[in-house]
Amino acid sequence: MAQIIKLKRSLVPGSKPTTSDLTGGELAINVYDGKVFLRKSGSVDVVQELVTNEYTGSVFVDGTVSASLFVGDGSQLTGISIGSLSTVKQVFEGTTWVVEHNLDTLAPLVQAYDQDDYQIIPQSIRINDENNVTITFGTSVSGSAVVANGGNLVSGSIEAANVTGFDERVKTKLNFEGVFSGSNQISMSGDVTGFASATVIASIDGGDI
Repeated sequence: MAQIIKLKRSLVPGSKPTTSDLTGGELAINVYDGKVFLRKSGSVDVVQELVTNEYTGSVFVDGTVSASLFVGDGSQLTGISIGSLSTVKQVFEGTTWVVEHNLDTLAPLVQAYDQDDYQIIPQSIRINDENNVTITFGTSVSGSAVVANGGNLVSGSIEAANVTGFDERVKTKLNFEGVFSGSNQISMSGDVTGFASATVIASIDGGDI
């Protein structure tokens, strides 16, 4: 008869084993949470939680993470450094700063700062080409220029029917301005003085289709 082997387990939500509960290399399961634990013995003696396909909580990875894509809004991503290929900072002095950023883009993000790191507004910013911009000031300025690659620009459109209240706003505007009826034709010849009359529609409502 086949024997059933059962690992140490808990039915209590949030319960986690400690080193006193497991021997080195032994596994345990929290059946309620669906989590698996392993006692790791070596340079450190700890109980580690094994990552499963569905995981809720903090995950620490010591090494490189490789994935085909990232899903999420990224609002809580921290510790991300922007490399030199994405941002360039150079120090200048004078009325004209020519920045060679080599970002290969005609849509760079350009900002200027004085010596005290306060942002300053230049007289003009000109994109010379994909790798150079010129910042011009009315008087001589000492500071730094920061040029960044804005990343992927997203463009597109949305159907008017998907904009809440769009039709009502259009009708309100048309009703306020007045719409001239196309059936009221005006014919003139010779010298004409005075005012031409026209019929103004009081309101417009095309109804539902």
